[in-house]
Amino acid sequence: MEASTAAPSSTSVYWRHTRQLTVILLASWLLLTFGVLFFARELALYTFFGWPFSFYMAAQGLTLFYVLLLAVLSFVMRRIEQAHQTHLANQAEHAVDSSTPIKDGV
Repeated sequence: MEASTAAPSSTSVYWRHTRQLTVILLASWLLLTFGVLFFARELALYTFFGWPFSFYMAAQGLTLFYVLLLAVLSFVMRRIEQAHQTHLANQAEHAVDSSTPIKDGV
């Protein structure tokens, strides 16, 4: 059995990019959430607007970070989906062009 040398399909590329984005965003969410909670005592030594930094991050900062993660997800997924739709449209156009018989002398 020979290994396939064909280019990966558009759908597999789409899902690979989607999975990569999901893993990166989930890892960011996990690391920051865990990091703030795990190092709360150390972060309490710093103040932010008069409040201990760990308190601020638990009350406001992490919520803002989560909203930022959703904005990044929305923006990047829109770009991935547009690229996928463009690729599908190009494939469909190429399939129509190649299936149309060429008439000589008309």
